[in-house]
Amino acid sequence: MIVTSKKLKISDFIRGLSSDIPEEGISFEDFLGLIGEYGILITSLILVAPFLLPVSIPGSSLPFGLAIILLNIAGIFNNSPVIPKMVMEYRVSKENFSKILNGMARALRGVERFSKPRLSIVTRNPVMRYVNAAITIICAFLLMLPLPIPLTDFLPAYGILFLMLGSIEGDGYVLIAGYLLVAVTISYFTFMGILGIDGLQMILQHVGIAL
Repeated sequence: MIVTSKKLKISDFIRGLSSDIPEEGISFEDFLGLIGEYGILITSLILVAPFLLPVSIPGSSLPFGLAIILLNIAGIFNNSPVIPKMVMEYRVSKENFSKILNGMARALRGVERFSKPRLSIVTRNPVMRYVNAAITIICAFLLMLPLPIPLTDFLPAYGILFLMLGSIEGDGYVLIAGYLLVAVTISYFTFMGILGIDGLQMILQHVGIAL
């Protein structure tokens, strides 16, 4: 669980970041500088936001997904993350990043109304920190896959969202919801793999959806 100022909610912190985005946009390297001490969990939370909100950032799944993977690997080994230059220099416009931050802040404000520290056996167990990081890495890898299949961005993104929120707020119920979402995600990807593209196209065409 991240310890922040008692007066500063995570949603307020994220919304406040939007005013610090330069007019010419921001690179991932500069974004990490803005996040500062708030670390891996909030960074991963913000990076997954484009896949949850109606904001189109072409080509973002690879750099954002890779960044989430590398950040969480660094967290497992307690090292500083080593992130490729391509990712560090990836730039997002002020308009798009502001939409991401403000949209995520609105969503978090709703969650903060009912989320609270509970089920400490899950949230304070040091082993679970490594488990959550490993699960997040798996979800981020699935997020990166360039699959022309519905929900392949949406499901792993929501799995990461609930894992990050549960860890930040110290809410074991939210973490358990994240585990369930990840189980659904892996089952969905497994089913799609067994079904194959041809089978999927047949089903979608039957319901009037063309890939």
